[in-house]
Amino acid sequence: MAILIVFCLFAPLPLWLIETLLPFPYLIEEIFKFFIVKKTPSKTNYLYPLILGIVFSISETMLYLTNFFLLGNFTNLINRLIFTTILHTLTFTLQYFAKNNHYLSIIMLIVSILIHYFYNLSVR
Repeated sequence: MAILIVFCLFAPLPLWLIETLLPFPYLIEEIFKFFIVKKTPSKTNYLYPLILGIVFSISETMLYLTNFFLLGNFTNLINRLIFTTILHTLTFTLQYFAKNNHYLSIIMLIVSILIHYFYNLSVR
């Protein structure tokens, strides 16, 4: 289980590089989460997707620090960290609780993609 947490810690960098070629972060990140959740053991508790979401969000926010340095404005950094943490923990949790049912997991993947898509629209 710890390996998945470490994987989520470092995943935003390669995902960010992929997103420069395919500018669909909501799709790429949620498909990544889908496969991570599928690899989690069934005996893990409900805290596990929360931990994955928090680790992923912190790592992603650290990547976005370069944007804040370039803009010279750090006022939105805390807001970004809070709201992306809510977003990523929510989508990890939705996919986690549906992982044992194939059809429900596909539905939750689509729901997660839509949530992420509308979140990205709202923060631009």
